[in-house]
Amino acid sequence: MPILILLLFTLALAKPPQLPPPPNLQDSASLRLIFAGDIMGHMTQVNAAQREAEGKGYNYKPVFSALKPYFSSADIAVINLEHTLAGPPFSGYPQFSSPDESMVAIKDAGFDIITTANNHSLDRGKQGLERTISVLDSLHLKHLGTYRDTAERDSNYPLFLTKNGIKLAFLNYTYGTNMLVEQFPNVVNRIDTVKIAEDIKKAKTESPDFIISIMHWGIEYENSENAEQRELAKFLAQNGVHLIVGGHPHVVQPFDKIALPNSNDSVPVIYSVGNFFSNQRDRYTNGGIIFDITVKKSLNDKYGKATVAEIGYLPFWVYRFTKNGNVFRLLPQNNTEYKMSSEDKSVMNLFFEDTQKTLKNLPIKQP
Repeated sequence: MPILILLLFTLALAKPPQLPPPPNLQDSASLRLIFAGDIMGHMTQVNAAQREAEGKGYNYKPVFSALKPYFSSADIAVINLEHTLAGPPFSGYPQFSSPDESMVAIKDAGFDIITTANNHSLDRGKQGLERTISVLDSLHLKHLGTYRDTAERDSNYPLFLTKNGIKLAFLNYTYGTNMLVEQFPNVVNRIDTVKIAEDIKKAKTESPDFIISIMHWGIEYENSENAEQRELAKFLAQNGVHLIVGGHPHVVQPFDKIALPNSNDSVPVIYSVGNFFSNQRDRYTNGGIIFDITVKKSLNDKYGKATVAEIGYLPFWVYRFTKNGNVFRLLPQNNTEYKMSSEDKSVMNLFFEDTQKTLKNLPIKQP
């Protein structure tokens, strides 16, 4: 008996084994987001997709194949849809309508959110705006920027999304719609500081950890932002937006950080991420970047907000070559999959050099 009593006493004094905390007790959460520019709909692109499908509709998937693993690796991937899904007959510039398969491929490539407020939102009028929304809904792609009516906008805007324990609010606006006016009761989110302030205030009532505004703004083909973009970015930052991503100029524009008054914090802004997929071939327009940002949030602080942990970008070039006619591929820097002419290599390398000069204050990501 004494031995048994001694053994029980020893066990009672022993420390319990130290087990790792369960996943929901981690100290912090992180979320990686990527943002792409304009996916356009020139007829050269439409014809290439038809050629890739070999007589069975339209196939855009090969265009994105080289970068699909990179897109899919992000927690959330966002892209701007700069053509309508109005159905046939398909048309290119100046009033775009492309096959639904363009968005099938975008979803397959790993994108999650589509922004639709841009100067081509009304290219096919009411029917085009509403059918575009219907197609995106049918593909279960989240979207924001255009709406069938005010009630739909009120119910779905801002767009909220929670992932990895971090709650995001997305906003999206355009400077205009090429002088086309939406038909009642359709709504296109336009840049109006009074309305934007109301939307940010509405977003805050849902207590998001991070607010992102995606802006269609600036002057086409200008390599630097203008004063209006800078003033609007400052307005967004001072009203509570945490990240600003721009598009529309079809070229890459600089990255900056907007200092907040009476604070050590700043708000990142990329004024233009350039084109994503288009048939534009002039210098600066024949490629683009994927803006890549990671945010983190402390889970120990009940009221902790997400903060920027890492920012970078992936440059890529749109390679157009002949395969029974023109076809396209998006190629990251140092890609060796395709043998191209010395002229194509020179043009591609010039795009990468130009982009690095513009974004000299941002690190390059690897695909």
